[in-house]
Amino acid sequence: MARPYQKANIPGPEMGTSVTDPAVMANFLKSPMRKVLVIGAESLNWELDGKKIADFLIEIANKIDCTVVGTGHTYSYLKDKVVKNKLYDMSLINITNRLCDKDWAGLDGEGQYSMAIFGGHLVYYVSQTMSRIKNFTNWVKTIDLDKYSHPNARFSLIRGRFHPTLLVHPQMVLFLTLFPSLEA
Repeated sequence: MARPYQKANIPGPEMGTSVTDPAVMANFLKSPMRKVLVIGAESLNWELDGKKIADFLIEIANKIDCTVVGTGHTYSYLKDKVVKNKLYDMSLINITNRLCDKDWAGLDGEGQYSMAIFGGHLVYYVSQTMSRIKNFTNWVKTIDLDKYSHPNARFSLIRGRFHPTLLVHPQMVLFLTLFPSLEA
């Protein structure tokens, strides 16, 4: 098991799993569960090979055909790149509250989501979000695609050793090469 990025972030008896194989993460993402992808503002700052992480997350959203929530100021960047009826603007706290409401009908009115995927968020902010979802729901599984292992996420990528200028997860490149396998 990977250690959390924040040493004091020991979330109690239930800890998430760090996924070391990107193919396993791809299989989680292609599951038939109802999914929402929550994209944070840091995805506009982090880059990999000159491409914003937000663009990689948009590619993932299009491949798995899920609803996308842009938090912070990401909506203005996403609005021309995501299908209109699949994109919503909402704060991270607001979407967290709604995911914890069992009676919520979802953004599209088709029912509550069973998987919430997060990417592009500050580590301490999204960790608290996933802690709330983990501790107050039993119907939402969380996945984090950021560069750190999150013990509050049901599944996250394993934390690697980073050069100070490397702002994204080193497995992201390998993960993205598996996209053809995401298509049913």
